[in-house]
Amino acid sequence: MKPLTGPHVWRAADLAAERSWCIDLAPAEIASLEAGRFDLPRLDGVRAGLERGRGLALVRGLPVARYGEEIAAAIFGGLGEALGIAVSQSYRGDRIGHVRDIGEAGRYYTVGGALEMHMDPVDVVGLLCLKKAASGGESRIASSAAVHNAVLAERPDLVPVLRRGFHYTSRQEDKAAGAPPVTPHRVPVFGEIDGRFAAFLLPIAIRNAEKAGAPLSPAEREALEAVGRTAARPDLAFEMDLEPGDMQFLNNRLILHGRADYRDSPDPDRKRHMLRLWLMMPGWPPRPETMTMHARHDRAGGGIAPKPSVVTGDRP
Repeated sequence: MKPLTGPHVWRAADLAAERSWCIDLAPAEIASLEAGRFDLPRLDGVRAGLERGRGLALVRGLPVARYGEEIAAAIFGGLGEALGIAVSQSYRGDRIGHVRDIGEAGRYYTVGGALEMHMDPVDVVGLLCLKKAASGGESRIASSAAVHNAVLAERPDLVPVLRRGFHYTSRQEDKAAGAPPVTPHRVPVFGEIDGRFAAFLLPIAIRNAEKAGAPLSPAEREALEAVGRTAARPDLAFEMDLEPGDMQFLNNRLILHGRADYRDSPDPDRKRHMLRLWLMMPGWPPRPETMTMHARHDRAGGGIAPKPSVVTGDRP
């Protein structure tokens, strides 16, 4: 097996040296967004970079301090819909997720502290920084192709295990009635979609699948630990300290992401707060079922199917 090559194979120093993936909003572009005109000409370059470039984009300079949360969310959502199609992030049907520490165990985006390197089960994840932490909380990203190459060079015996993949499960409330406890198929960490390299890794869902009846072999446990450890290495993981008004977009087929530990403000109004979008990209080849963790009847256009009783406000 040969190492992967291409613009999607990068190390931390490569992103630091080459910033074509960054866009600073011009005053005219901000005015356009505020007027509800979201399909900015430069979005074509963002789409191309996400799919066939580095796999990421950072759009900076949205003046969120002069907006309320509702207006900031509307602008972020509109820009996301200009890039792709926003989909539900949970059984609640939420298309805008709030990434903040509310102590909801089991969901990456509702607890504080550090987050391990992982990928979300959609094409693109977007974050808008409203308020940063008092200290820490940097976003960490890594090229899954570079991680693949590092594992191939250092532990080639683990690559077949990672390509075979793992069983997954999701939170019970995100499942349809009668759904199996774990995926009947294994989802590969490293694979291909339409002949192009693609990856997927959500360690918490693998560990939960083990608790639900899909035990890990010693080799699988070693491979899972190795790929997570490799993705977090300083030479591979690039840190971004997102400022208020920064919008980060990541291709979940190519980019692993995580978060450094942080200290929040004691003032509730100044706590770390990000908005999150899950996007499906209609021009991209669809993931095969074997590279999907949610059963078809649990998905809504690529996201998580909302439960009608919850969306309408009725509590079961």
